[in-house]
Amino acid sequence: MQLARTELALDRLLESETGAAQKRGLILELIAYLQHRQHATTALVAERVGKSRAREQHGERRHMRMLDRLDLIQERLARLDAQVDDLRAITTSLKVPRTPRGNGHAVLNGHAPDLVAPNGRAALGAVEPRPHGPPLLKVEGLAKEIAGTDILRDISFEVFEGEILGLIGPNGAGKTTLMECLAGMRPRTGGTFYLGDEVPASWDPKDLLFYLPNNVMPYAELYTIEVLQFFGRLYEVDQRRWNQIVLRDLSLGPALAKRVSALSKGNMQRLLIALALMSPQPLLALDEPFDGLDLHQTQAMMGILRDLRGQERTLLLCIHQLNDAERICDRFLLLASGRLVGVGTLPELRAQTGLSEGSLEEIFLALT
Repeated sequence: MQLARTELALDRLLESETGAAQKRGLILELIAYLQHRQHATTALVAERVGKSRAREQHGERRHMRMLDRLDLIQERLARLDAQVDDLRAITTSLKVPRTPRGNGHAVLNGHAPDLVAPNGRAALGAVEPRPHGPPLLKVEGLAKEIAGTDILRDISFEVFEGEILGLIGPNGAGKTTLMECLAGMRPRTGGTFYLGDEVPASWDPKDLLFYLPNNVMPYAELYTIEVLQFFGRLYEVDQRRWNQIVLRDLSLGPALAKRVSALSKGNMQRLLIALALMSPQPLLALDEPFDGLDLHQTQAMMGILRDLRGQERTLLLCIHQLNDAERICDRFLLLASGRLVGVGTLPELRAQTGLSEGSLEEIFLALT
């Protein structure tokens, strides 16, 4: 309407000889109006295009978030499927009955033992003397000083392939410090470590030794089965061996659905031992492996550790209880106040002290 009136007024002015100035004014007003309308239309188009692009980008972001959520759901479903498969294999193995013998004893490892412990494993007697293999590790003159105090002084010994070597001594004797030096967790003040007959330029025992400290809690918030499966995959343990370690040897089936932080002391110790048994290193250094186990569990654990000698594994056990050490170890390192006071088999230590029928406790008291 406004444009029509402007055009009509312009026509009238064109007919008048006196309206030239007004005509120019109206033309300029018309041009300004048209420019204003052009700017307004351009701004409106730009605004609508911007809103359209914003809606499009918002939709794309929602779509990407949805795809990410779907990926997470698929990953969780895959983990749940794997756990279901593992639990199915576990329950299947639990249903396999033990092969009975005529006298009612179970057949273990293909033979029927004469004595069977209440947990089904063969009862353990005294350690029979057995030949050892070549030296796997040799330590000469190991010393460790902390804050000006000698924790270890002039410790020398050998670890032979296939043996169970007991590191024996009271609290404060330096047993854990010695194992931590061997594991590379503490730098030694002095001494030399040999691998066979060679002295490594730098001490890195990761391919030789798996060290299991006492009183540790791995991945406390995870479920026990998740920790065991993680280590099984890490060490490439096949399912059959995993089942044997976890279910048969250590009887961890009832604890698999519990969080690590909720495990009892005995189950926690068995979980740690299971992780050590899965490791591939030839030398296992275990700090107080029987801590927290009852009598039956301790006897079963001794049987498991003895069986490892036939699987090309060597054991260095830090043991506080001398009667447990006497029942499991082939040789002994007797440590007192940071010094090595005796090394050898029980018969060798008896000959050294003159106690022909002496127990390990009596020998240790005689040497200290």
